[in-house]
Amino acid sequence: MSKKLGTVALFLGAFLLALAALSKFYMYDQLAVVPLNHETTSLSSTLPGADAEYLDADAGLKSTVGPLKNTKAIVGNVEAGKKASKALDRDVAVWDIYDCTDTPDFNCGSKETPLAATQDRVAFDRHTGMAVNWEGAYSEVDGKVIKPGEFKGLYFKFPFDAQKKTYPFWDGTLRKATPAKYVGEGKVKGMKVYKYVQTIAPIKTSTIDVPGSLVGSEDATVAADQIYSSVSTYWVEPVTGVLLVGQTAQDSYLEIDGQRALTTTKATLKYTEANTAATVDDFKSKSLLLKGVQTYVPVGGAILGLVLIGLGLFTRRSSGAEPRRSHKDELVSH
Repeated sequence: MSKKLGTVALFLGAFLLALAALSKFYMYDQLAVVPLNHETTSLSSTLPGADAEYLDADAGLKSTVGPLKNTKAIVGNVEAGKKASKALDRDVAVWDIYDCTDTPDFNCGSKETPLAATQDRVAFDRHTGMAVNWEGAYSEVDGKVIKPGEFKGLYFKFPFDAQKKTYPFWDGTLRKATPAKYVGEGKVKGMKVYKYVQTIAPIKTSTIDVPGSLVGSEDATVAADQIYSSVSTYWVEPVTGVLLVGQTAQDSYLEIDGQRALTTTKATLKYTEANTAATVDDFKSKSLLLKGVQTYVPVGGAILGLVLIGLGLFTRRSSGAEPRRSHKDELVSH
């Protein structure tokens, strides 16, 4: 009986070791991948009592103070993803994003023109989240199409198993990736997060001619430098790389002869509480599943597997040894 139990322990131990290896080196890679058909809408807004200051073109370039709302609608383009994967010979997803900012009562789904909007088609690696060069990628900003888009760095999310290090993150205004530095960890609604900060110091993006009256000049037209700066903070669930909270503080203005002349956009927008709660609910189980496949099953399976194999070998060896016969037993037998 003991020998049979030892054999069972050996087979069970070998099975757990195989399961641990399969989980670590195969199952995780199959699960740690973004879907081609992902669809989501995220909402950000100015905090209560912290209104934005911006230049309203529809109101005749009037400086306005009030709340703003940002809507990011993401739709996975399955066919484009398959096409890009085949063209680049790698596992690629293509997602379309419509990024729209206006007052809280504005409907970004309408055909009306918002204060600011961009339409991007981004191809990126389904495992690392890093953008890849693909001829079908593009951006549309204020009716102007930039193709190919030539996106760089991270765009939608951080990598699976995000690390405590600096990552390049895309900035749509500068049209390049800039460093998002790891600054610490914490919790968002009970979930562990890593915090990254992307700081862009004031930088000139272009020079435009503006009415002199707009900047307090008696000249009919004045050449002004457009200055842009921002500080974006990302609270990232490290197992999935998903942004649970995002916040961007932007300060853009016109500068003349090195002096600030007019604020064009000064606002801090942060994911709404409802948006964060929905994201946490959606990714809590996914995080646990990936963590289990990446860590709990491989480590637990390997330890228990080795224990069972050792126990099985010991049991089989003990049960297979013949008992020693005494001298008295030998005389009786004769």
